[in-house]
Amino acid sequence: MNTIVADIRYGVRRLRKSFWETAIAIMALGLGVGLTTTMFSIVYGVLVRGLPYPNGARIAIVYRNNADRGIRRQALPIQDFYDHRAQQQSFTALGGYSEGTVNLSDAERADRIDATWVTADVFSILGVQPMLGRGFSETETRPSGARVAVLSYRSWRDRYASRRDIIGAPIRVDGLVYTVVGVMPDGFGFPASEGLWLPLQDDPAASVRGQGEYVTTIGALRPGIGREAASADVATIARRLAAAYPESDKGFEATAGTFTDWSIGPGPRRLLLTMLGAVFCVLLIACANVMNLLSHRAAFRRRETALKSALGASRGVVLRGLLIEAALLSLGGVALGIGIASVGVAVFDRATVNTGFPSFVHVELFVPVLLFAAAMGVISALTAGVLPALRASRVDIAEVLKDDSRGASSWRVGRLSRGLVILETAMSCMLLVLAGLMIESVTKIRSMDPGFATRDVFTAAMSFPAGADTARESSTLQRLRQELSGLPNVRGLSISSGLPGASLGLAGVPIGIDRITYAHPSDRPIVNTASVDLSFFATLGIPVAEGRLFTDADRAGAPPVAVVTRRFVKKFLGGRDPIGLRIDVGSPDADAGAPAKLTTVTIVGVIPDIWGGDPENPHPSILFRPFAQAPSRDVALTVRTTGDPLAITRSAREILRSANPDIPLYMPESLATAIAEPLWFVRVFGTMFVIFGFIALFLAIVGLYGVMSMAVGRRTREMAIRIALGAQRGSIMRLILGQGAAQLGVGITIGLVLAALIAPLLSAVLVGVEPRDPAVYAGVIAALFGSGTLACMRPVRRATRVDPMRVLGDG
Repeated sequence: MNTIVADIRYGVRRLRKSFWETAIAIMALGLGVGLTTTMFSIVYGVLVRGLPYPNGARIAIVYRNNADRGIRRQALPIQDFYDHRAQQQSFTALGGYSEGTVNLSDAERADRIDATWVTADVFSILGVQPMLGRGFSETETRPSGARVAVLSYRSWRDRYASRRDIIGAPIRVDGLVYTVVGVMPDGFGFPASEGLWLPLQDDPAASVRGQGEYVTTIGALRPGIGREAASADVATIARRLAAAYPESDKGFEATAGTFTDWSIGPGPRRLLLTMLGAVFCVLLIACANVMNLLSHRAAFRRRETALKSALGASRGVVLRGLLIEAALLSLGGVALGIGIASVGVAVFDRATVNTGFPSFVHVELFVPVLLFAAAMGVISALTAGVLPALRASRVDIAEVLKDDSRGASSWRVGRLSRGLVILETAMSCMLLVLAGLMIESVTKIRSMDPGFATRDVFTAAMSFPAGADTARESSTLQRLRQELSGLPNVRGLSISSGLPGASLGLAGVPIGIDRITYAHPSDRPIVNTASVDLSFFATLGIPVAEGRLFTDADRAGAPPVAVVTRRFVKKFLGGRDPIGLRIDVGSPDADAGAPAKLTTVTIVGVIPDIWGGDPENPHPSILFRPFAQAPSRDVALTVRTTGDPLAITRSAREILRSANPDIPLYMPESLATAIAEPLWFVRVFGTMFVIFGFIALFLAIVGLYGVMSMAVGRRTREMAIRIALGAQRGSIMRLILGQGAAQLGVGITIGLVLAALIAPLLSAVLVGVEPRDPAVYAGVIAALFGSGTLACMRPVRRATRVDPMRVLGDG
């Protein structure tokens, strides 16, 4: 034990003696471990940890797929839900829920909040019970059940001032009176950030099978039952249903997946795993740097190692001393890495506030994450320290003791060092390409012309409950329009069912093109649609490209008409003249899975393509209908202002409250902010990729500089002899630079190939950028060669300034 302590003390003294080399090594490892731990924290919080509830590890979601119809991860029709509930054998219970939003109002104010309709057993399935009052009973979840509600802790605290007498009190939900029966614990917001839960009271017998409500089905696995067995169980039930009800269930398969699989989806999962793999490359570069440093140190300590061996030290003793130094470097790197990771996690949490990031996801340095960081440190120590230590411990004592002048020159570490630099260059090249693609994507987002006005435009939303008085809806909207238009800073105003690229977006509906026959209703293409009033296009500054826009003649009861985008014409109509063409359009309010309720409309105008909000489909096909002919309960208000658009927020709320106190105005923001919000993941993950790329570049340049310095140091006598024999300093410069350029060239080639293979995985976050954009690849090549050349210049100058008389005289 005393010997090990002595070795540790000696190792500390050796590291302190070479302070700058030690600092660079610890910084490199700290960056590698820190970034990797940060990314692993995100992946762990999103993909691994699951639901933070007592039964979270056993929760499964039952959903269905239909490969023939391209349906993936679909909730169960309410009739199928009850059949699965009755027949399953793998879960302690199966519950169901349906998400939405409601208007919560009282004498003081009205708010739009997230709400979920649940069966009575959902809370017990999750293992969470109300902190006040109770949950729902089975009788309350029947079609004729009582109107009762459970509040979230946040709603109870913020809206009702933490009143304990709220239990039994009435509240107004969508204009109807409900009784509060419970309050959930702090932090509970399942399935997202819910403020209210209501009993699911839909009657499966009230609609045709396959129509009506679709229910997200959740269950807790029985002890000893895994997801594979549960999937086999629900798949068997799905086959029975397909045989019994072929019209609605034929071709559908069921499976039991994790809640993460259900809520995150394959695209974000692929992105996160790609980023985790990318940041491992940074750690690999850091380890390569430390290995180069330790190889360099071991090479120049050959004589010391040989003397120890000559004095009786065993190879194990020598090896232990060298490994202790590597372990000390790794401990320093892990400590710095955990500090970097704690900062990185905090920054990520702040960057994802109010972005739509899943609320059940909590990213922090959990114990498994800290264990991961420690493991990375141990692996880094082994990776970076074992090979140099093994090579240093295998010395030829006689040869080294005879070699008093050349130092490290006779121990050939050059090939290993050059290989590590090639590896670092390849990894940094790949990451720089990915970072370059993200930079270009973010730049295009910021400079993007969406095709409509966003400056000085106010937008907000309102929603009327199902079954509301349509006459009162019309009166409310008319009064809002008239009184807002009279404000001095309002230049234009429109009402629509949604806005392209915004939070209250467009609805997808099936369409039928004239002269095209569809064998099955699901074969009809889906197009984005919105109902807009007559002033919509003028308010947003959208011009007409062909035909006309809507007029007063396009009122309710008049022949149905539509305006489409150029992309719609190109995608669905080929070379046909769109003006006057009749197409069938479904209703966005139709029940999921129900036969399409089609309305035949005539295209009267075409507008230029506009931004739709999806990076993978930036300019979608859009069909607009007059609001009077296709009214919507969900309404987007758009107001063109002079000056700050948010200045009218208070006036708009007061006018709406005066017109209808049960209808709140929610999500007030500028249109520029509204269309930027759905792209938060591009900005956040794009910034992370840029950080990864530039840190990788920094580490690779440090590694190249170190290798070139070592190469010049080992070849000092050679340089002196060349100069003494008449070699020009220019030829020596070309010799050294050529060696560096060769390493850069090989590394860049490998890196470009890796980037070309990996870049397509980022398509979900690339806006207007091709994964193999030649400009980005060319820029990375230039940047790497330029920075690599700069890294070589100092060693080159040192080589050309060798004094032959002093070097050869000393020899």
